[in-house]
Order: sequence, then C-alpha cells, then structure tokens
Amino acid sequence: MKTKKLLSMLVVCILVFTVFTACQTDQSEEPLQEEEGKVSPEILAKLDAAYFDTSRAFTTNFMGEDGVAVEDMFFTYAQIDELQPVDPLAKHYRTTNLVTKLPRSITISVDPDLGTLGSDALDETIQMYNDLNLRISFTRVAFGQRGRNKANIEVTEFFELESGGFITLGRAAGFPTRKGDPARGFGINSRWFELSIAPNVSELAGTMAHEIGHCIGFRHTDYQTRQSCGQNVNEGSAGVGAIYIAGTPTGSDASSIMQSCGPAIDFNNNDITALEALY
Repeated sequence: MKTKKLLSMLVVCILVFTVFTACQTDQSEEPLQEEEGKVSPEILAKLDAAYFDTSRAFTTNFMGEDGVAVEDMFFTYAQIDELQPVDPLAKHYRTTNLVTKLPRSITISVDPDLGTLGSDALDETIQMYNDLNLRISFTRVAFGQRGRNKANIEVTEFFELESGGFITLGRAAGFPTRKGDPARGFGINSRWFELSIAPNVSELAGTMAHEIGHCIGFRHTDYQTRQSCGQNVNEGSAGVGAIYIAGTPTGSDASSIMQSCGPAIDFNNNDITALEALY
C-alpha cells in the first residue's frame, strides 16, 4: 500500500494503495454511486457480518460479472452468498483456499488500455515475484485471448471517479477458487493516472503486486483494524478464511506490501517469509 500526504491550500490529501483521499474542489465530479450503485440491505448485512467496511460499497459490473465492490475487492452475488459470519477478534492472514498443483507457472496479461505504464509495471511486478524462486512463477501472455490461451490472471482497466473523498486504485476479483486456481484477475483504476499524484512504474508495480497477493490467497496484514488507513475496522475472515502464517508478525506490519494502505512498493522480509511459507 502507498500513503502520501500532500498539503495544498490547507487541505491534506492522503494517497493510499487501494483507497486514498484526494483534494476535491468540485463535488459535482463525484459519481452518484449512492443512487446508481446502491447495495441492498440484505447484501450489506452479509458483508457487515463478514466484517468488511461497507461504508463505500456499491454494486457494479466488474470483469463481465455483476456484484459488489467493497474495500479493494469485488464479489459476485454467488460469492457473497458463501460468506459466513466470523469472529471479529480473529487474527490470521491468508485465505483457506490457495493455489495448488505446484510447482506452477501462472500466466498473466495486461489490458493495452493501461498503456506503456501498465505494461512496464506488470513486467516489474512479474520480476518481483519470479526473483523469489517460489513454487509459483508468473509468465506474461497476450491480453484478450480466449479458451485455454486466456491468461490465468488478467489485469484490466477500469475508470472510477472519487467518491466521498476516496478513490480505489486497484480491485481484485476475489481470492483463489476451491479448485486451487488463482482469482481470475484484478483491475487498475486509470483515473489514478490523471491525478497530480499519478503513479510511476514502481508505484503501480507495487499496487499490482498487492492485488496479485489477493489473487493467490493473501489477506491484508492489518485486516483486523485497517490501521494503515487510519481506521479501526475489522475485515474479519470474510468466510474465505484468514489464517495466520507462522513466522510473520501478528500485528500491523507498516512496510508490508499487503497492508490495507501504506507506502510499500516492494516485498519486505515478512512478505518474503509468508510467500515462501505458502509457495
């Protein structure tokens, strides 16, 4: 996660990895998500019971499926129906489902709409993971292929304006499946590229590495509190598990790339320990 503070006209703006506040002078630029993307009370109750922060949850179509965006995640309605109420005091860090059939090369592609920046960032992200010599590796393939040639993980472009002073930078399409496959992809918000705090290659690569982390089974390292975002919200295990990884800190890890919000653009030693423990 990335956190930056900008001071302009006595307004403090905070940039974070998945969600950040941005200086806004024209409230009319915000999307009408409260009306157009309103989530039903029944769905909100299920997400609340799984200890997701639903204050900015909204319905949307993401990667061709209808569902709900909450935090930096997207769940289809079928996935939401599988969520179970959890113990808000649970303190664990990976999902129950992981990528299986190891060793395994995971193919990944990037939407050309993310431009040279997106292309270069994905190359850097792949190198970050492959340099660790894990039992999973990543191979880049062409975007938009079909059938067996389609990438296991697709990095897509989406455009979403700020809402309530926040903007989502990346959004993962869930966690690993019960069959042991990675989540099918994640999106990068191209609105970020238009702002004065637009990312460089390393910052975007850090965001991509974070979202890949979700795709292969990692929860936020501070999921209990979202402390790195200045919040005190427990995401809970979300019905997909949140299991502590031995050898890693049990509290918030300020430099982890899997912080809810933070400055990381590369793996720290604890991230590497967790990756090596699982893969």
